[in-house]
Amino acid sequence: MVLLSVLGGLSHAEVAAALNIPAGTVASRLNRARKQLRKALGDVNPLEETHG
Repeated sequence: MVLLSVLGGLSHAEVAAALNIPAGTVASRLNRARKQLRKALGDVNPLEETHG
């Protein structure tokens, strides 16, 4: 699902159609995946400037 959305550039509706699941399910699963990734990466914010 992440590959279809991020790398494939498909919208939530397009991913939902390809997987035959509701668009809301796509949105919630992608949101959960983003949260897990943030946790795994230590909540790194690429927009924050860090200068040592």
